[in-house]
Amino acid sequence: MAYKKLAVSDSKAAAFETQAAAEIAAIWRAVRARLRVELGDALYSQEIARLRVRMSDAGMIIIVAPSTFNRDWIEDHAGARIRAIWAELDSVRRDLLVLADGEVEPQVDVVRETVSQSKPAGKAAELPANRDDVIEPRFSFDSFRVGPANEVAAAAARSIVSAARPPFNPVFFYGDYGVGKTHLMHAVASAVTHAPNSRKALYLTAEEFLSGFVTAMRARDTITFKETVRGVDFLLIDDVHFIAGKPKTEDEFLHTIAALIAENKQVVLASHRPPAELAIADDRLRSLLTGGLACPLSKPDLDLRRQILDCKIAQAKCHYPVLSVSEPVRDFLAARITTGPRELEGVLNNVICRTALLGLPVTMEAVSTALRDLSLSAEKRLTVDEIQKAVATHFGVTTTDICSKRRTQSVVRPRHVAMYLAKTLTTRSLPDIGRRFGGRDHSTVIHAVNKITSMIESGDTIGQDIDCLTRELRD
Repeated sequence: MAYKKLAVSDSKAAAFETQAAAEIAAIWRAVRARLRVELGDALYSQEIARLRVRMSDAGMIIIVAPSTFNRDWIEDHAGARIRAIWAELDSVRRDLLVLADGEVEPQVDVVRETVSQSKPAGKAAELPANRDDVIEPRFSFDSFRVGPANEVAAAAARSIVSAARPPFNPVFFYGDYGVGKTHLMHAVASAVTHAPNSRKALYLTAEEFLSGFVTAMRARDTITFKETVRGVDFLLIDDVHFIAGKPKTEDEFLHTIAALIAENKQVVLASHRPPAELAIADDRLRSLLTGGLACPLSKPDLDLRRQILDCKIAQAKCHYPVLSVSEPVRDFLAARITTGPRELEGVLNNVICRTALLGLPVTMEAVSTALRDLSLSAEKRLTVDEIQKAVATHFGVTTTDICSKRRTQSVVRPRHVAMYLAKTLTTRSLPDIGRRFGGRDHSTVIHAVNKITSMIESGDTIGQDIDCLTRELRD
C-alpha cells in the first residue's frame, strides 16, 4: 500500500505513521546487514554504520549521511546496491535519495528526476550508453597507481584500449571489494570514449544489466535492450557475481558476450571472485568466462598504499587548498590502513572533516583520533615491543642491543629502523617511544625518523627492509 495522507483521526494517523516508521526501520536493518556481509566490517563501520534513514512527507526514503564526503562516497560506491537491496525488500515502490546531514530536501519533482537518473533505467533504450556522466572522471589511468598488487590488470587494461582488435576477450578483473576494479573499468571506459577514433563504451553494473533485461522482458521489448548492449565497441559490466545463479539473465548474458566476441568487440568484466569460482549454473557461460584473461587485483603493499594516498591528497587539495599532510602522517596512514584504496580514501575524508574543514592542522593526534572513532578493529594493534623484536631478528641483533647506548653501525641502523616503525605503525607519542628505547629523548626519535625517511627517498636499500618488516608485522 502507498503511504499518503488519510482522512482519519489523529490517533489513527499517528498509529499509521508509527507503523510506516517501523517498517522502514526493519528494512533498513536488513539492508545494513546485507551491506556488512558484502563490504566487510571495516568498510561498513567506516561508511555505512553512520547513515540514518527517514521518510519524507512526500513518501520518499531519505538516507542521511553525516557529511558531503560520506554522501558522495555512498552514491559513488554503494548507492546502486542500496537501492537494489531496498527494492528487493520493500513491497512499496518508493524513491530513495541520499542527502548530507543538514542538506535541504529538494522539491518533489526535482527529487523524482534526480532519483530516476540514479536508478537502473526503466526501459532498455535508456541504458546509459556512452554518457559522460556515467563514467567517473576521478577514475582515470592517470590516477590509477600501479604496483605488484595490480600490475597485470593495469597492463591488460591499457593494452585493450590501445589495440585495434581485442588481444584478450573477455578480460576479467577480480579481487576483494575496494582494491581498484571499478576504478580500472572507469579508466578503460573513459579512455575509449575520449579517444580520437570515436569508439563507443558502455559501463554497467550487474544490477543495471539485470534490471534493464527484466524491464525489457516485462515490456516485451528485448530487441531494444539487445541492440543497446550489443551496439557498442566496449561493454564493461561490474560485479557480475550478482548475475550468477539467475538462469534467464545468465542466458541473456551469455548470448550478449558471445555476440560481442564474435564481432571482435571488447568485453570487460569484474567480480570479487575469478570466473571458475562463481556460482554459475550454465556451463557454457562458465567456459566462455574462463576462456578469457583473468587479471587479479589484491590488497596493495605499503609502497603502493603510499602512492595511492599521495594521489588522494593531491585530489583533495583541489577542493581544499589549505590541506597540508606531513610526510610522517602520510607514512602513518599508509602503514595503518592495510585493506585497500577505498578505505584509504574513506579515512582521509574523515581526517579532512576533522581538520581542514575546521581550520585545524592535520596532526598525528588528529589522525589517531579519527582512526579510533572509526573503530578499525580489523587493523592489527602493534606494540613497540613487537616492533623491536621483529627488527632485532631481521638485522641479527638483540632487543637489548637496540635499547642500549651502543653506537656501532650494526646497532644504530636497526635502532633507527625500529624507531621509525614505532612512529609510523603505532599511536605512541615521541616521548613515549624514546622512553621505550632506553630512556632516550623525543628529539632522538625525531632524528631517527628523519634519517630513515631521507634514506628511503634517496633509494637506499633500507626501504626494502622497511617494506619487509611492515608486511611481517601486519601479517
